[in-house]
Parts: sequence; structure tokens; C-alpha cells
Amino acid sequence: MSDEQGGTGGLDPARPEDGRVISGQGRRMAIPDMFGMTIPNMFGDPPVLRTERLVLRQVTESDGEGLFGIFAEDQVTEHYAWDTFADIAQGHALAVRTAEQFRRREAVRWGLVLPGSAQIIGTCGYTRWSQQNHFAVIGYDLARRYWRRGLMSEAVAAVLRFGFEQVALHRVEATVLTGNAASAALLDRAGFQREGVLRGRALHRGTFRDVQMFGLTHADWAAAAAAADAPATGGRTCG
Repeated sequence: MSDEQGGTGGLDPARPEDGRVISGQGRRMAIPDMFGMTIPNMFGDPPVLRTERLVLRQVTESDGEGLFGIFAEDQVTEHYAWDTFADIAQGHALAVRTAEQFRRREAVRWGLVLPGSAQIIGTCGYTRWSQQNHFAVIGYDLARRYWRRGLMSEAVAAVLRFGFEQVALHRVEATVLTGNAASAALLDRAGFQREGVLRGRALHRGTFRDVQMFGLTHADWAAAAAAADAPATGGRTCG
């Protein structure tokens, strides 16, 4: 999965919460109201997202057990900077940190829940957010026993739709350690473009590793969505 779990960035500190004016070098500059909406509304009341098989709701401090279950598997943490979790306290610490990032308006992470269950089986969300530039970095993870069912593709599609339609993102990025073929393939299916390799970008367990950069613009996403919704024409027909 993507190696952006937890994230390191946040909203640009020079911008006020409404995102309409920034200051710098002793002057103030108005930002055109291109999209007519503000990001703080999301941080005040994040929506519950639903797919065909999943419910996506905000990760809270009570999700430590679920997070431990996800990251206690070597296959899940193979491409992460941290080692496999060995103590449930690590899951609780991650839950607290994730919730705190949301309160600081740095990131938003949804927990993936199967209908009728309370425990999360994965997470997906925006781990870094630039309000000034209308872009975000997406990250995701999923418990090993739920791999290869298409569940994360559903979650990523829902989070992208929310970002582009509701929060006026212009671009979404993702970074993947080279060798993480499953994550790269997921992003390919979601419509991301492979934009290059950042050489030696990530220090991964004592070794500098190359990172693939993926990007998806609103225009590309909208075109793909329109094509998917268009009725099929031509081809074979059956009577």
C-alpha cells in the first residue's frame, strides 16, 4: 500500500482557516474564489462515505485495536518505514496520532468498516493537504486477509470523488516505494499517471529507496468518470 500513512504535512500555516487570504512579505493577497467552498467545513463535520461493500467513517482514538490488527502483519508493513506492530499499545498510539492530525486540520483519514461491524479493517484518506494549491496526498492500508477483493479500489474511488467534487481539489498525489507492485497497480486502475521516479527519496529501514510519483488531476478524473458513466455503443450485441 502507499507509504504515506500518517503523513508529515498539513494545511499551509500561512493561510487562515477560511483559505481566502494569505499574507507574506508584508502584503496581503486575495485568493480568487474559484470553487466557492472552504476546506474547514470538512474538518468540522467529516462525512461518512459509502461504497457497495464498505462504510468509510472517521478514524478516532477508539480504533487502536483495529489499527493494531492491520499493522501486525509483515506483509502490510513491508513497504512502510516502521516495523510490524508487536504490541496493541502501538495501535492505540497510532489512533491517537491520527485523530490529533485531524483536529489540527493536517489530514483526514477514514476507517474502512464492513456493514454491520464496528472494527476498521483498513484506512484511506488524505495525509497531506495544501489548501493554497488545492492538492492533497492520498494514502491507504488494508488488513492482509481482505486483500485481492477490490475493497481498497472502492475506498480510493470514494475518497477521490469526495476530494474532487466536495472539497475542490485540483490534484491528488501518491508516492509508492519501487517494488510495491500492488499499490502501483491500484493507482493505475484509479486513473493516476506515473510521473517519474524520485531517486533515493525515502530512507526505508536504513536504506535509501527510490519512490514512484503518481498524480491525478481533476480534469483527468472527470474525463474518466464521464467515460465510465457513458452508455456503451457499438460492439457485439446479443439477441
